[in-house]
Amino acid sequence: MRRILIVGTLLLVIFVAVFRQRIFVRDPLGKVERNGVAQDGARLFINYSNDVLVEDSTQHQFVLVQGWNALPGVPQHLFCLTGMVCWTDADKAAVLPVDGVGGKTPAVMNAKEVTFVDEAGARVRVALR
Repeated sequence: MRRILIVGTLLLVIFVAVFRQRIFVRDPLGKVERNGVAQDGARLFINYSNDVLVEDSTQHQFVLVQGWNALPGVPQHLFCLTGMVCWTDADKAAVLPVDGVGGKTPAVMNAKEVTFVDEAGARVRVALR
């Protein structure tokens, strides 16, 4: 039994190391603000390279901002375990640009904060950890 647990843990660690760009883990300490107002119904997920996935749990909508292109978009292929972890289709996930101004305005990203414009034209600020 002990060997099975050790092998299972080792396989999980290898899996996470190989797919670290695709796996988004929930950041419970992160905060989301829309036009300066805190969003209590929003969940924040980050991956190894601080790409940001924001879920609006009231409308069940996702917005993905990746560092390699910085344009906010809706991921085409996304699998989530509710409230814990999400998985995209590739390291550079395929996204559909958000409608309106938000799909044309690049996000401003650094290690602690991501700022972008959503489909309604509202300024969204995401504070990481």
